[in-house]
Amino acid sequence: MQLEVKINLILHATEDENKVLEELGKNFNIEQKEFQIEQIPGHFNNPILLISSKLKRKSAHNFVSSFFLKMKKDEFQEIFENVEDFVTSSGLNLRISKQKLISGILTMSKEDTIKINISTPVYVKNETKKIYQELMKCDP
Repeated sequence: MQLEVKINLILHATEDENKVLEELGKNFNIEQKEFQIEQIPGHFNNPILLISSKLKRKSAHNFVSSFFLKMKKDEFQEIFENVEDFVTSSGLNLRISKQKLISGILTMSKEDTIKINISTPVYVKNETKKIYQELMKCDP
């Protein structure tokens, strides 16, 4: 199955870039060289880092497998049962807590998040739910 995963997050001057990248690497087996980092000035010229990564092929499949295995059961069930609420034309859009991830916990969040976009081709719109549910059940 063709698969692509995009990861995007913003780090402020008070946050430890290495800690966040280390946790992403440790939890999802992503090497630091796979991240692109762009520094931009924020309010009062505080540095802000825009961090992104695009995973394809085996890296994307490995990420998806470990991501859904590490997710809390109730959150997984919520997304699985209502997957169409999380799918847009660009794919399955999820947001996890950046601060909780640093503590080794993968949990959904709406604030201070790491944005995860998982996309795979859907050729028949009526099959979107089924395709993404199959993707969520994939084994490592």
